Amino acid sequence: MEADLDIRLLRAFVAVAEAGTVSKAALRLSRTQAAVSMQLQRLEAEFGSQLLLRSSRGMILTEAGEIVLAYARKTIALGEDVRRQIAGRMLIGRVRLGIIEDLAMTRLPSIIADFRRRHPSVEIALTSASGADLAKAIDEGRSDIVIADPVRFASAPSGYMSRPLVWGASRIIEIDAEAELPLVLFESACSWQDRMLASLAEAGLPWRVGCRVSTFAALVSGLRAGFGIGLMLPESLPPDCENVQGRLRLPPAPIAEFGIFVGANSPPLVNELASFLREGFADRSIDKT
Repeated sequence: MEADLDIRLLRAFVAVAEAGTVSKAALRLSRTQAAVSMQLQRLEAEFGSQLLLRSSRGMILTEAGEIVLAYARKTIALGEDVRRQIAGRMLIGRVRLGIIEDLAMTRLPSIIADFRRRHPSVEIALTSASGADLAKAIDEGRSDIVIADPVRFASAPSGYMSRPLVWGASRIIEIDAEAELPLVLFESACSWQDRMLASLAEAGLPWRVGCRVSTFAALVSGLRAGFGIGLMLPESLPPDCENVQGRLRLPPAPIAEFGIFVGANSPPLVNELASFLREGFADRSIDKT
């Protein structure tokens, strides 16, 4: 390769690797599927190697693709870091950030701490709420950025991130192998909860409602109290709970997808934090392969 790599090709490749499909990557990049597919073909031609393979579960990285993905992320991050360092000298203001509880209590604090070290003059007003409330907040202009399950939003997010879930339950819960599985369920719509119920039905596992909750804190309490089994991020499991998939022979837990939504006509300050959040969560996301 004699010519320098076009960073736009790298962005398209990273978007597909993170989103899992060309269609979702196209939404993220505000491009057509055909345009994104063409960029992938150009990048593969540059390297003379196939980087992605199609499968029933989405796009799978080849061995060469794994190498290029690490390089691409570093290259993109370096360029954005330079822009941040220059722009950061001028960033002053307030950003209203809304996020669902389980993410707010796990990865978010360290990301926000990093952002504040770079931009000490920026004030962040943080709100933790349900996906439905966050969707209203961004639509009504009460939040500048929200991170939540995309199912509640009419518009496409500016970025996606995917996280693995686990079947969480109390370490001392006893469930009869022949009995219905007691589940701790959210009252409101939740896309990965719907996929959980579908996977149980497909596996032929009967279930019942052990407890219904409206908040993440209530979900944790329900699991710890032994009401049943629920879906959680691995890092959200309290010490007295565990992943019971193997013990109860449950099907694989679904993958949770979160969207980062930014209000219309957002100023540079808001876009800067949104970009920082996308990068911060990306190193803990997984490729849906």
